[in-house]
Parts: sequence; C-alpha cells; structure tokens
Amino acid sequence: MVTANAAHFVYDVPSTGPVERGSGGGQFSYDALEAKGRRKAAPNRIVREDVHVSAGKRTKLQASARDLAKNFSIAAWMIRRHLDYCASFTFQAKTSDRGLNKAIEQLMEIQSRPLACDRGGRFSREKMFRQVEASRVLDGDIGMLRLRSGHTQLIESDCVRDPEASEKKRSDDRFEWVDGVQVDYAGLPRQYSVHGRKKGGRGYEFRRTVPAQNFLLYGFFDRPASDQVRGISPIVAALNNFRDVYDNIDYAQVKMKITQLFALALLRKSEAQGLNEALPTAGEQAVLDGEACEEDVSRPREFDLSGGPTVLDLDTDESVEVIESNTPATEFQSFIEIVLAVGLKSLDIPYSFYNERFTNYSGSRTAWLHYERSCGDRRADQIEARRRWTLWQLQRWIADGIWTPPSGQTIADIKFEWIPRGMPWWKPSEEIVGDIKAIGAGFDNPDRVCRERDRGDPRDNIDATLEIIKYAMDQGKAVIGPDYEHKLNFSADFGVGAPEAAV
Repeated sequence: MVTANAAHFVYDVPSTGPVERGSGGGQFSYDALEAKGRRKAAPNRIVREDVHVSAGKRTKLQASARDLAKNFSIAAWMIRRHLDYCASFTFQAKTSDRGLNKAIEQLMEIQSRPLACDRGGRFSREKMFRQVEASRVLDGDIGMLRLRSGHTQLIESDCVRDPEASEKKRSDDRFEWVDGVQVDYAGLPRQYSVHGRKKGGRGYEFRRTVPAQNFLLYGFFDRPASDQVRGISPIVAALNNFRDVYDNIDYAQVKMKITQLFALALLRKSEAQGLNEALPTAGEQAVLDGEACEEDVSRPREFDLSGGPTVLDLDTDESVEVIESNTPATEFQSFIEIVLAVGLKSLDIPYSFYNERFTNYSGSRTAWLHYERSCGDRRADQIEARRRWTLWQLQRWIADGIWTPPSGQTIADIKFEWIPRGMPWWKPSEEIVGDIKAIGAGFDNPDRVCRERDRGDPRDNIDATLEIIKYAMDQGKAVIGPDYEHKLNFSADFGVGAPEAAV
C-alpha cells in the first residue's frame, strides 16, 4: 500500500516472510548458482586449464582445427587474415650510429635467409614467424628450438609430450611434468620433452629433453589462469560453429542438386485414377465418353529437354509447371552469416572483412580501427618472441666473432625494434595532406606516420630522395619531387613559408 502527504511518500510493503534461494540460505543470492533444469548444467569445480585438454584431448582439438583449415576455405582465410595483421614485421636497428644500424640490419638480412634461419632450410625468417603464428592458432602452441649453428628448429605442438615412465622416475620429485613440460611449483618451465615422428610420419618416438633456456614455447595464454602451462587457441570456441557451417553447406548443395533433377510437373485430370489414365503411353487409345476413338490419339508421354528448345503437345485438360525451389532459403543464408560472424569473433575479425558489401566505407573503417586495437596484444607476443630471437643472434655473433659491438658497448646498448607492417593510405589525396598537417601541428611525427603507413624509416627515405636528386642534377635533368610551392599553401596550412625549390 502507498500513502502520501505533503511532505513525502510512505511505502508500506507487506511482509511475506524471509525469502531464501537455493542452499545458500541467504535472502539475496546469485541466480547463476541455481540450477533450473532448463539449460546445460554449469561446471561446479575449477581445475588447471591444462586438465581440460589432457589425455589426448589436445591432439583431438589440433586434428579438428587442422582439418577445417585444410578443407574449409573460410576457416583458412580467417587464419591468413590474422597472420597478415599479427605476423608481419620489419626490423630496424635504433642506435644513434646510423652506420652501426646499417651493419646490424645487413647481418639480420643474411640471417633471415632460409638456409641460415630454418633447420629444414624451407622458411625464411618472416615465413618462419608466420608459420609459428599459424601453428599457435591451430594447435595452441609450438616450440622453437635454438641450435648452436644459429638455426631454429620448429617443434610441432603434438611432439612436445610427456616422456616415458622410466624417464619420469629419474626426474626430481620437486617438479611436475605437464603435457611435455617440466615445471616447478610456480609453473616456471625447466625443461621440455621433445619427441619426433617415426618413419612414415605416424607415431612418436622420444628424442631428448631440452633445457628451457634453449627452447621457446610460443602459444596462446589468454585464459585467466596463471597456472596454465600449455597454450590453448581461441578458435577452440569456434570449431563447432565452423564445422556446422561446413557440413550444412554440403547438405544445401546436395539439396540444390536434387531439385535440379526434376524439371517439369505434368498436371493430370482430376477424375483420372492414375498417371496412365491421364497420360496414355504409346500404343494405347484415349477413351472419350466411354467409347474408343476411331483415330488413335495416343502418344508417348516422355519429354527430352537435353536437346534444346522443345515443343510440348498437350491436351486441353493438361498443363505443365516448372518446378522451382528456393534453395538455399533466405533464412538459411541469413543464419549461416550469423554463425560465420560468431566464428570470426574468435580472432576478433570483423564480419565486414569477409563480406565487403556488408557495410559502407565509414562502417568498414570503424571496424578496421577496432580490429587494429585488438591486434595489439597478439602483436606483443610476436614482438617478444622476435626480441628473444634477436638477442640470441646478437650473442651468437659476438661469441663466434661475426660481429663486435663498438668499444664500451654491450648488447644492452644495442637498441632495435620490430615494427608491425602498416597499412597504406586508403585515400592518398586526403590522408597524406592530413598526415602533413598533423606533423606540422605537432600531433604526429614522420617516424610514426611512416610506421603506420608501411613506408619504412623516414631517414632512409630522405637519404634515398637526396641520392636521386643528386643523380638527376649530375645528369643535368630537372629535379624530381613534389612541387610544394603549387601543391600546398604553406602559409595558410602551417604558418610557414614554402621551402626553396632545389636548383
């Protein structure tokens, strides 16, 4: 009951006694704790993340993901698009000595060649790191074994597995083996059990254990679980969705083919008891008013449409309709699009990347900007793996006498950076002018603009331009380059005078 006076409202709620929910006994509880029987029961215990994929389940997930990537083009495209954004980098040395930078970058270029980088001699440095990223998307993680020669040997995820029982017995009881990784009480890896495939490519055989300092397990550790030892890919949540789409597309194609087998529907008289009465075959006579016609009007009731245009000779009470089927149905297509969009979200890929007609320029660019932000965390994993690989190479060059740092400097003084490949201008006529204005106003700088636009190092660009200008002048040719005096109004745009034209 509600009463009111001039000062305030008074709410009188009748008491119905204490309200209890579930077994908690409290008046207020979480509805998520109460099983209503209307949905699948939620788990009631928490275990280490690796337990969910133990005892062969990890291999099952890997096989399912790899099968989709091999047979379902959309899943393969999703992975390639992820790699384009998260596994493409360029190396730049960042010391104050530009000559030293050039020397380090030249050594890195030599080391990036397939025969110098990959133990199998197949992958260049960039291709190797792209393969590494693809493997952690499909398998959850992959091993990178450092060899004394400077090569890197990639160890497939399923080849990192627990050693034999006899090997485990010889291990220190203070440590635990978790899916091929020996860890201490805090989860810090101490060594890895590396297996190889038997001859013929089937089965496994133990090779050796590798100290953790010579092995990098590169994987996804996105779960909120600090005790997770092995990587688990985010596409695990989308495998069933992609599998359903793949299967249902096959079913829809079968249904579409079946509908094409039936071309025409021959409609008969309502009083006929069967098709033979309505459509007499050759050699039979039509019966009119209970008497046989003197003239044989029977004809074959078969039509061959494979030879091109065909004339159908029908009686007055016969008709033909073309069988049509809306296969696949509009609702089916819409549902497939929704399921695909949900699956793409496992890697944060916008649906407009898959269906370019889905949105306009503004919506597409907004989706791209959000995706760029989401790539930051995954790029950070690549950068860390590349940083460790680079430091290892620098240490090896010094130890082998391939390269000597400047006097008084150590590896810690050698600054370098792995820069993600940027995107070129979408509308150069507008965006280049905008970048110039941002630089002039102090909102940006040439280094960052070149990085975001995949234009290399601006210092190298300036050196290359000056070299071309000098060459043109030596040849007595007109100096090439932008005509700032006519293309841009420096006084209006930047408050400065136009640069003097080169002579």
